[in-house]
Amino acid sequence: MDYFKILNLVREPFSNSPEPDFFYQSPKHVSCLQKLELAIRLRRGLNVVLGRVGTGKTTLCRHLIVQFAQTNEATDTVETHLLLDPAFSTPQEFLATVALSFGITGKRLAAADPDLTDWQLKENIKDYLFNKGVGEGKIVVLIIDEGQKLPDFCLEILREFLNYETNENKLLQIIIFGQPEFQQILHRLENVADRVNLLYALQPLNFQESLDMIQFRLAQASEPEHTQALFTRPGLLAIYLATGGYPRKIITLCHQAVLAMIIQNRSKAGWFLVRSCAARLVSAGSKAWPSRSLRWASVLVAASAALLIFLLVRPIPINSIKAPVVPRQEAAQQSPTTAPAALKNPALQEESQKGLTVQTETAQKIRTAKEATQKSPAAQEAARYEKPRLLGKLALKNGRTIWWMLADFYGEYNESIFRSVAQANPHIRNLSRVQAGELIHLPALPAEKSPLPANRYWVQIAASKNLEETYEFYRTYKLEAPSLRFLPYWNPRQGMVFSTMLKDGFPDEAAARQSITRLPDALASKAGVLKNLEQDTVFYTR
Repeated sequence: MDYFKILNLVREPFSNSPEPDFFYQSPKHVSCLQKLELAIRLRRGLNVVLGRVGTGKTTLCRHLIVQFAQTNEATDTVETHLLLDPAFSTPQEFLATVALSFGITGKRLAAADPDLTDWQLKENIKDYLFNKGVGEGKIVVLIIDEGQKLPDFCLEILREFLNYETNENKLLQIIIFGQPEFQQILHRLENVADRVNLLYALQPLNFQESLDMIQFRLAQASEPEHTQALFTRPGLLAIYLATGGYPRKIITLCHQAVLAMIIQNRSKAGWFLVRSCAARLVSAGSKAWPSRSLRWASVLVAASAALLIFLLVRPIPINSIKAPVVPRQEAAQQSPTTAPAALKNPALQEESQKGLTVQTETAQKIRTAKEATQKSPAAQEAARYEKPRLLGKLALKNGRTIWWMLADFYGEYNESIFRSVAQANPHIRNLSRVQAGELIHLPALPAEKSPLPANRYWVQIAASKNLEETYEFYRTYKLEAPSLRFLPYWNPRQGMVFSTMLKDGFPDEAAARQSITRLPDALASKAGVLKNLEQDTVFYTR
């Protein structure tokens, strides 16, 4: 019996094959795909995508091929050809492989033919590209995976291919997927580097993207609307800390954790189960698994637990204990021998009386100013719009976790946020086991920079000063429209605002308004377009 059927899944969720159905389109991958497609459609020539092992280059490559195959039309056909292992030994071998990939056949087209010259191969390829590009109006794309294995002579041949062009565009489009060391090759070969149209560095996923990827794969492997939740929030954190956000490592570790969960007869994989699986992968000798991250993860958990204990049982500092106030009558009845020496001196008594008078007058002025402030509507308005210490308080709803709530509000999860939330909620003993109905205090933690890049148009669906109302609206439509984000912000004129917006901005207002038409009617009817919020706006989402 397949292990995934034990978990009520219909497919294996963490297969290590580059299946297009399981391709999680993170913002990083979507951005790369969009830029590559635009470069291909405009026939810009050479494009390079760099990324470390496990960042998803191969899966991205396959998805790009599938995407072109699905969107092709008779009048605008993209023809893709893939080279998987470009470790060629001679120029003739490389040229023959490219020609065979293009489907150029003939008796003289064989790498083993000693009479075949490089010039003849190049001419055959040139004729093919001209017939396809000019005669048939097709876009020919050569995709090379593992580009760091390309010898210098192959790159020189690719540079010559880029010279095959008409007055309008290039006849061959090239995409090279490679590891970061390929950039050193480009630095060495300046004549090739000058031809690069797009150089995109593919980065690992952040914490929220890692969670979304796991959730996406589980949703793809589950029955519709019955997504299985196999990991606790601390377990998800352990996965991210152990993998660093690299998709391949995430898939491998999740697979091992699910197998361990079945063997140990557990319903969910938590922190310690995931950590033990990651430790076994490290001990297996895989250099890609940094054991140091596990040690730091353990330190983080220990520090967090110590912090919670400190907050719950911390002693009262001695300097915070105030001496009892003695009534004036009792002070007057005190024995002269116990009265302070200063009170026995008439000159010092007069000086003390003057100081007391000044203090009394100052206190009276402060009270008068405070009363005037309280009576002033303008002052009341200004006071109401002071920067908040808390975003607000929310009761945890049944079926939700505090970790997802924090991800919605702050956009990411790190040790600093954990510490601040723990300090704001000393009444909660264990943040991993918060009961439904528990009131969560959400501290106001300003982001270092705006999550809304400048010179973009943004679609705002809802905005209100009512935290619970806006957050419930967001949660209601989050699954129906995954492109939504919850965005709390503050400025001196509006005060605290809770907003629901689309994650991505748009280059112009027309594009933003066009996106509104694609939303569900319940969202489109409330949506509006924003250019930029005020410069002094403080955001609380990363």
